[in-house]
Amino acid sequence: MTPILDRSPAGVSSAGVVTRTLVLCLLVLAAAVPWQMRWGVIPDTSWAITMAERVLSGSRLYVDLFEVNPPFTPWLFMPAVALAQALGLSPEVVIHVYAYAVCLIGLGFAALIARQAGFAENSALLSMLPLFLALLVIFPGNAFSEREHLGVALFLPLLVLMAWRAAPANETRPSLLVAVLAGLGGSVLLLVKPYYALVVFVPALYVAWRRRSILPLLAVEYWVIGLICVAYAVAVMLCYPEFLSVIYPILADTYMRMGNMQALLIDYAPVYLIALLMLHFLRPGLTPSPLVSVFTLASLAATAPLIYQAKGWPYHAFPAFSLLLAALLMRTAQIDQAPRSSAGRTMEPGQKLLLAAIVVAAAIPFMKTQKPGAEFVAKVKAAVHQPTVALVGSDIAAGHPLTRMLGGTWISRYCSDWLSDTALYLSAIATRDGNKEAASHYREMADRYIDGKLAELETKRPTILIIQKNNQASAEELSRHQDYVRLMQDYRPIAEDETVRVLLRDTRVSPAPSPAEASD
Repeated sequence: MTPILDRSPAGVSSAGVVTRTLVLCLLVLAAAVPWQMRWGVIPDTSWAITMAERVLSGSRLYVDLFEVNPPFTPWLFMPAVALAQALGLSPEVVIHVYAYAVCLIGLGFAALIARQAGFAENSALLSMLPLFLALLVIFPGNAFSEREHLGVALFLPLLVLMAWRAAPANETRPSLLVAVLAGLGGSVLLLVKPYYALVVFVPALYVAWRRRSILPLLAVEYWVIGLICVAYAVAVMLCYPEFLSVIYPILADTYMRMGNMQALLIDYAPVYLIALLMLHFLRPGLTPSPLVSVFTLASLAATAPLIYQAKGWPYHAFPAFSLLLAALLMRTAQIDQAPRSSAGRTMEPGQKLLLAAIVVAAAIPFMKTQKPGAEFVAKVKAAVHQPTVALVGSDIAAGHPLTRMLGGTWISRYCSDWLSDTALYLSAIATRDGNKEAASHYREMADRYIDGKLAELETKRPTILIIQKNNQASAEELSRHQDYVRLMQDYRPIAEDETVRVLLRDTRVSPAPSPAEASD
């Protein structure tokens, strides 16, 4: 086995290379902390923290809380939230530390497997470790701490293990413990969303093809993933039957029918295709190594869930883009062992500039921030202390993380009014197409939600009401009801930014319930 620590071509000692790499990794981590403050705790994660807190305090998932994702989403964040409560720390801080720890564990274990595998390019990959770390802690931007982000970090060891198994000439084989642990980490991405089974299956087929045998398809790590997924499915059926009987049919009828293919074609397709072309033309004449092939195939497989979900959200694109960029880095590190001309063995300066440009272009969709401005938040906090909060609007980012930044208590079982807005949209489409039955169905669904929303606002009387400015569908529907019109007479605007307007309730007119009562 070729050790990952050897003497570099420039004569630098292996210990010197390791020290320099570790220092650069620490610098990447140090840069990542203030960099991620640009986004703070992103909306999805902020809602996941709220869900976890509510569940830990006794609320029932899918009964008292309506969540579009299977239960692994709150489970993924529950340990960090519980630890924060036990230590008396901010859940937001603990969640960020948790995300960094997951990234380090995933990348560190992948590097350990690469060392055991003895890949020819190990020395080059060692020096590039800070770049791979940057792909996990700096590149994600607004996808940092998303389920896909954490899942990809823990998926890396499995991909490196696949590349190890794909090398027929490699006489060493992974230990049972390594295979089991890689399977455990790899299962997380599938538990996040079952679509990502393709990201396991496609590279696994490549390994079988390389080995000219179907036996690699029966490797221990796949059995581990399969058993975990089966156990998870059984747990969902037994512990959360409401998700399958109530929530999923609603999602299939509404949420899963919505898409934004235009965003996929404009924001992601051009850069992804250019990156694929560069991968093809980089180091011409050099057959891609198992590492490059496995990561590329995993990336291509990850485009299927991106297209199927068709939402155009950056975190949906993170698996495909991060794995392809990792494959490009591995391609630059690949060793040409053939005794031929040195042409094509190393990257030209122009190729390096193009690679850097591709990384920057790929990062653009991840740069948008939905974090409320500090001045705006301070203005609201100056007007009210630890308020109960409700939202009129369909965007989760309109209410989260703003509610938690205010020290507020979220009163609703929904993260936003997405259900009524979606139903209203689908009803309008059905009406346009002349489908009266579907139009009536979705109109009734919207009316039920609106009635429930009105009852919730009347009963819990939130201290502040957040109004989403760029989507007035919910507000317009509510305004048709006199109860809502009367309710709004108790509120006055206190702050607004580009996306939301915040209204404060005059408690002298109608005292609000306590936060504990409002969140029941």
